[in-house]
Amino acid sequence: MKYIFLYFLSLALCSQLFSQPLPDSILTKYNSAPSQKEKEKCLDNYFINNFSKDSRISNAVEILFYFKKQDDAIAADYTGLYIAGNLGSTGDYTAGLNMALPILSRFEKRNDTLGMNRSFQTLTTCFLVAKNYDQAIVYLKKIIPLAPNKEMLTQALNDIGAVYAQAFMPDSGLVYAQKAVTIDMELNSESNLVNSLSTLAENYIANKDYDLAMPFLRRAIRYSYSIDNPNATAFINNDFAQAFLGSAQYDSANYYARLAIQYYSKVGYKAELLRSYEYLNKSFEKTNQQDSANKYFRLAMITKDSLYSVEKTRVIQSISLGEQLRQQEIDIEKIKAVEERKQNIQYALIALGIITFIILFLLLSRRMITNTKVIEFLGILALLLVFEFLNLLLHPFLERKTNHSTLLMLLALVCIASFLIPAHNTLQKWTTKKLVEKNKAIRLASAKKTIQKLEGKTENMNPTS
Repeated sequence: MKYIFLYFLSLALCSQLFSQPLPDSILTKYNSAPSQKEKEKCLDNYFINNFSKDSRISNAVEILFYFKKQDDAIAADYTGLYIAGNLGSTGDYTAGLNMALPILSRFEKRNDTLGMNRSFQTLTTCFLVAKNYDQAIVYLKKIIPLAPNKEMLTQALNDIGAVYAQAFMPDSGLVYAQKAVTIDMELNSESNLVNSLSTLAENYIANKDYDLAMPFLRRAIRYSYSIDNPNATAFINNDFAQAFLGSAQYDSANYYARLAIQYYSKVGYKAELLRSYEYLNKSFEKTNQQDSANKYFRLAMITKDSLYSVEKTRVIQSISLGEQLRQQEIDIEKIKAVEERKQNIQYALIALGIITFIILFLLLSRRMITNTKVIEFLGILALLLVFEFLNLLLHPFLERKTNHSTLLMLLALVCIASFLIPAHNTLQKWTTKKLVEKNKAIRLASAKKTIQKLEGKTENMNPTS
């Protein structure tokens, strides 16, 4: 889960974002971005790469108000996600969830995959701090089919592996962690390997294979020093403390737990502080240092109470249930929409088939004289049906490609119509010509029959003797 922990821990350290809401250079870059996706990436990168613990929530709220005044709903939602991630990572996960869930709903309506992925990560952070591992994994698995590149895919795989490790389900966690390490090695990304290697180690620790975990932790912490990532270093220090505690090397466990406390006490990340306090408490109990054991037990209990009060547990269960019901309703609506689209396509095909049959019947009939205006009417009707059929068939594809842009959808449909109309005109000229020829042939045949009848009557009236 390190990508999400470190991502939002970085957001929790989000830089002095303001003498004004955003620096001129960032505003210029944001406003000049050629597309909405580029704007989103610009804002996303700004939040990730600017760190400071001072006034992080109030500064982010200032940015939120700024974008709301500018009537930029998407930028406001991204800023809201960072605030929600801050709240979740520092222990107020109920407020984080209440803020992030409506934002996810809005990104879903826009079909904004980057925004949806960031929302899933924020929700995962909140559920993970609340120790609701099932819901955390549900949201992480939603990222996989939406991942636009290998970077985001390996983050999702790594985070799933990390959640399984914390839930003490290493058999599942190792599968995802190994996949993440494989992709990160292909990418040759030290920043990614810091996380995926330590996640692999965490699953070995959960499986009590401490000797197997150590080489991965040592390699991961070397990468964290190399790329100067104090967030990752602190997280791995806690992993070392856990591994040394499990292998009864208590002095080493104490050393690494205290290193982690030095960092997390500054940034206020309560979930990791609780972890460090618990390792120290257990270590001192094993070595019969009761005063120190009691000290860290009290610190652990204070931190635990602030994180997991009865009221918070009740609220999180209520929020989780409400979100599950909302997701179920979305799934049901999607199934209904797919079925309705299939049914509409079938109706369009049936109607098109009937009209095509009528036109062919009228063209091929050797006994019926048909008005060309009937064929023209049926041809226009067939054109409309073909257009509607293509619209039904291509609508989901066009929505994805145009990102629900009404203007782009209209332009795409106009392009389709521009191909159909010449084809319709050519076909209508051909059918009209065929119809005229058929009508002439019918009239000629009828005239011949009339002449033959008249000639027969004339012969009967003037018999030869």
